[in-house]
Amino acid sequence: MINAEAVARRLSAQGSARSETAVFVRMDGRFAVVNIGPATVTVPCVGFNPPLAGMAVRVEWVNGSPAVTGPVTPLSPLGEITAAGTPRATVLVDSVSYMMPVMASYTPANGDSVVVDWTVPGGMILGKVAAVDRPAPPDETGGEAVPFTVTVRASNSGRFQPGSGWWGNDPWASANNDGIWVYGNRVRDAVGAGTVSRIDIYLPLVQQVGVASIGVHPHPSIPGGAPTITSMTPLPQGRRSGWQTLPLSFGAYVAAGGRGIAVADGGYNMWRGTSTDSLSGALRISGTR
Repeated sequence: MINAEAVARRLSAQGSARSETAVFVRMDGRFAVVNIGPATVTVPCVGFNPPLAGMAVRVEWVNGSPAVTGPVTPLSPLGEITAAGTPRATVLVDSVSYMMPVMASYTPANGDSVVVDWTVPGGMILGKVAAVDRPAPPDETGGEAVPFTVTVRASNSGRFQPGSGWWGNDPWASANNDGIWVYGNRVRDAVGAGTVSRIDIYLPLVQQVGVASIGVHPHPSIPGGAPTITSMTPLPQGRRSGWQTLPLSFGAYVAAGGRGIAVADGGYNMWRGTSTDSLSGALRISGTR
C-alpha cells in the first residue's frame, strides 16, 4: 500500500517546460539540426517535418528534453511567384522568399498568385489561384469569458521558530512558530490569464488553542530564514479546519506566481503538513478566463 507521504512526494514532483526560437539548418535522419543562439544542436522533430532551411522554428523543452514542434509563425498557403522556373520556382509568402518544386501540371509565371502545400517535405507550389475570398473579420467584441475552477496542491510546507529555524513540515501558528505553504509557480500556471473570483484553502487541523491569523508570503519555496508574512487576517475558531474561504485579494496575489499562504499569531495551533496530508494547504480557485 502506498502511504500518504509517498503520494505527497509524487504529487509534489513537477516537470518543467519552456519554449524558444531556433533556426532550422537541415534534417539528420529523423532529427532536426538547428541553431540556437551561437550553438548548433540536434533535436527530435515531432511537428512540421521537415522545415525549410533557414526557417525560424519553435523548440519546446519539457523536463530538459527539446523537440522542434513547427514554425514560429503560421505559414500562409498563398504566395506570389517572383522568379518563374521549372521544376522549381521562387515564391514569396508573407514577405519571405522560398524556392520549391511546382506541380508538373502548372507552368509558373511571374506575378501569379499560387497555392502552397506546406505538408509536402520542402513545400510544393500546387498551381495558380483564380480568385481568393477574403471574408470580413468579425466584430472585435472579444470572446465570452469561460468560468473555471482549479485545485492547486502545495509543493511543500513548514514551520519556523526563531533560534531553531525550520524544524518541521507541519505548519503551526503559535507564540513561537509561524507556518507556511509554498507552491512554486503552480498557481500561476493553473490560473494563467484568468481572473480570480474566489479562493479557498484546505486546512487539516490537528489542534487549535488561542488566536490565529492567516496571510500571504512572497516565497516560491521554503526560504533560508524567517518568512515574510503580510496581509494578516484573523482566523477565528470554527474556520481553521477543512475548506475555508480566503480574502479575494489573496487570490490575485498568489496567482502572480512564486507566492504562498502563511499562518501565525500566538496561540498554539497546528495543521498537518504536506508530508502527511497531500491536500494540506491545497488551494481551490475559481474565476473566468
